[in-house]
Amino acid sequence: MLSKEAKKSQRKYRALGYTVNWFYWDPHNVSKYKLKLQRIIFDMVGKYNPKVKGTSKEEISLNGIKTWKVSTPNSDPNKILLYFHGGAYIVGSPQGYYSMMSYLADTTGTTVYIPDYRLGPENRFPSQLEDGVNAYKALIEDLNYKPSQVAIGGDSAGGNLTLATLLKLKELDVQMPVASICLSPWTDPAATGESYNEEMAEKDVILGPIFKKMWSHGIRNFHAYYVDESDMDEKNPLINPIHGDFSGCPPMMVQVSTDELLLSDSRSMKETLEKSGCEYEYYEWEGLWHVFHLEVGMPETIKSFKMYGCLLYTSPSPRDRTRSRMPSSA
Repeated sequence: MLSKEAKKSQRKYRALGYTVNWFYWDPHNVSKYKLKLQRIIFDMVGKYNPKVKGTSKEEISLNGIKTWKVSTPNSDPNKILLYFHGGAYIVGSPQGYYSMMSYLADTTGTTVYIPDYRLGPENRFPSQLEDGVNAYKALIEDLNYKPSQVAIGGDSAGGNLTLATLLKLKELDVQMPVASICLSPWTDPAATGESYNEEMAEKDVILGPIFKKMWSHGIRNFHAYYVDESDMDEKNPLINPIHGDFSGCPPMMVQVSTDELLLSDSRSMKETLEKSGCEYEYYEWEGLWHVFHLEVGMPETIKSFKMYGCLLYTSPSPRDRTRSRMPSSA
């Protein structure tokens, strides 16, 4: 059962979803005006949503990537979370996630670094992946954190970037972070999963309107917004992480909502982690929408963050980590 705060937020985000839908533009015919307005709207969420009292931010550079360092009085300076924001690789920024990062840092007791990685359509794949890898390496090589002090995570496209970064670090034989977290990760940009349908689009208050608009224009997925056709390979795990091998990767927690188009992305990712033998925890939130965590005033959001905090710097047994369940009502 949703909390009263969640029911109220659901109405607000339904209105936001239809507003964003108005700014739809064809990936083959970029509207710079609509794109700019989309980015402004997304940034307003972090600008005007509440922050924890005493939250501070510092703008720094990680390997040339503008990054916000966000902390609260509860943040441990030696417990680091490198967080990649969502936004389908075309919108989103540290500003837009400032509120969420404030509460995530405070609840998990971490110091959060959120890079302003390059976005499409101006910057094509693998620009975003290069920024993800370079930001992590800068924390280790330039700021002298140990990998055992650093976790990485992200939501939606940021979840995709988290998973792709892990695979690339493995390929490069770079020492892995201590843990990873994924909030409604976008693991199947090819949109092959069973939840990409009209019924789920009606339920998803954020993604539903824009996907229905895309489908009406004959566009079935978001690939074209940031991947060139010449680079498109639906089996490339750096684009579609559900095809990756995550053996040797750190423990991971995946959370998703039952009323979102990307539900099958997380369920498929769970199967991939099972096959890879990667330690993980998997949770589904009943009746919530895509990346509900942006709404920090909901008890469901704080409970979710506490669950992530329990994973990041504790060491439960593999049996405890490899589990799947629905969180109880907040």
